[in-house]
Amino acid sequence: MLTFTVGGGSALETKEFADFDTGQAVYRITGIGAFTLGWNPDWHPDADHPPTEENLQVAYGTGPAGFDMTEAPVLFGVTLAGSECFPRRTVDTGQLRLHPYRLLVTAPVRAPKGTARRATEIVNALLRHWLAQPWTPELRRAHEHHSAPRSLSRYGGLIAEYEQRMQRLSRDRAYYIDRADHATAILQAGPVPAPASAPPHPFATTETGER
Repeated sequence: MLTFTVGGGSALETKEFADFDTGQAVYRITGIGAFTLGWNPDWHPDADHPPTEENLQVAYGTGPAGFDMTEAPVLFGVTLAGSECFPRRTVDTGQLRLHPYRLLVTAPVRAPKGTARRATEIVNALLRHWLAQPWTPELRRAHEHHSAPRSLSRYGGLIAEYEQRMQRLSRDRAYYIDRADHATAILQAGPVPAPASAPPHPFATTETGER
């Protein structure tokens, strides 16, 4: 059992769990509910992103991420819904700002600002605890293993797309090289002299000096 004191609120009694099948950590807070922490399952870094950059996720509850999760946390009488993703640097720099949803009937709407601030305080404390654990790097490897099929699908599609683009660019390049070689050969051949049978140049000077 862990105990957190966040902001000016009372101490939060928390139980911590680690799911190495999916690479997620679950924090169950007595009297509030559960927060599932992990890495964004849809984060597949593009070529302009460092492959080691971390994009984290918090899901409000347990089970498949969505707007109606089991053990959804309740803050100030508001049941949080959905999940949020954010760069790890926002946690490290203290810039994390969450904007959780709540469910009204069946439509998700943003939770009140006070609820969002409290959720941010709690999740920030949980994240800092979780990221400092010695087993968290292994949990990330478990997440990457779990996400590898989706990564392969995405990157395989991108590779095929780029190969087609490279083939098209290669054909275009060959065409323009051929046209450039043709233009070079014309320049190297020098100016074209007018044959004797050609009419005079429109701006040629006559013997009388007239044009």
